[in-house]
Amino acid sequence: MNQTCSLPKTKASPRRAGSWDSCSRLNQRQVHQSNRTEISIGHGARSTLGGFMLALRKRHIGAAAVMAISLSLTLSACGGSDDAAPAESATSSAAATDEAVVALVPEAIAADGKLTFATELGYPPFEYVEADGTTLTGFDIDLATAAAGLMGLTPEFKNSSFDSIIPSVKSNRYEAGISSFTVNAEREKQVDFATYLSSGDAGVVAAGNPKGIALDLTICGNKVGVLKGSTQETVSAPQLNDACKKAGKPEAEFTVIAASDQMPIALQSGRVDALVVDSGNAGDIAKNSKGKFEVPAGALLNPVLLGALTAKDSGLAPALQAAFQKLIDNGTYQQIADKYNLSTSVITTSEVNPKV
Repeated sequence: MNQTCSLPKTKASPRRAGSWDSCSRLNQRQVHQSNRTEISIGHGARSTLGGFMLALRKRHIGAAAVMAISLSLTLSACGGSDDAAPAESATSSAAATDEAVVALVPEAIAADGKLTFATELGYPPFEYVEADGTTLTGFDIDLATAAAGLMGLTPEFKNSSFDSIIPSVKSNRYEAGISSFTVNAEREKQVDFATYLSSGDAGVVAAGNPKGIALDLTICGNKVGVLKGSTQETVSAPQLNDACKKAGKPEAEFTVIAASDQMPIALQSGRVDALVVDSGNAGDIAKNSKGKFEVPAGALLNPVLLGALTAKDSGLAPALQAAFQKLIDNGTYQQIADKYNLSTSVITTSEVNPKV
């Protein structure tokens, strides 16, 4: 007998808190204008702490706007996995197909008419579930949907842990990954990138910053949370501690946190004194914490580019780059950035594997 399995009613704020029911099959819904957007929520997807709900999001970005995705879940067998059947649902106003972009899509990917993106839900403003528990949204989601539309493909989003996305794309389990990935030389050895945004590291601390922490020597000796598999773990944490050692100060105690939605919980509980995250996410955590958190003053650490990733030499990255550039040129990209308060992070040129 089928049971109804619904997502929680709180938003997926700074990468998830608690856990969603494991559901292995998603309902099919009628698709707007015959376009489908498919979403799969795998085992381990999580809801957010109620105190970090994301409220008052603008829902429209104009005639060329991309979509908000609706999920409807029914449970036919619990104990789901990353291979759970995808939802076939959505209201969509994806961009019209562009012949020049379509011509760049590898035949193997164009064959089934789908473009499968791995992403880690719960990382606002990039990818998360709205407070209604059914609407998948975010800058990355909207941008990927618009890009897929230009390519003549239906986007399919697979919820995955952040540190599993690169291995999954490398092994061709998924065709692409989009989850606020920093482009760096080490990652470019493993996958190809098409850039779409600029970013940097920022801190998040308790309101009033009682310990006076910033991303400088004031972080030394404090407890700091970073996301597992992120560049904040692999690059920024060692960099900050090297500076502490050179200054003769005690190193910061970095705690690696498994999922993004657990990070604000760690800060609120006192498990850590500060978080180091992407600048866009930092602002969103603070904005939606109901006054509990703030972003300390100071320059961003390690300014970077963000990119969607594909298997090495698959030929998909140039198609994504062309789609991103088209969206930049026609104004859709700026509309999406404005919608998610990321207008200060926009770029004017998308590149494949830039020198970093």
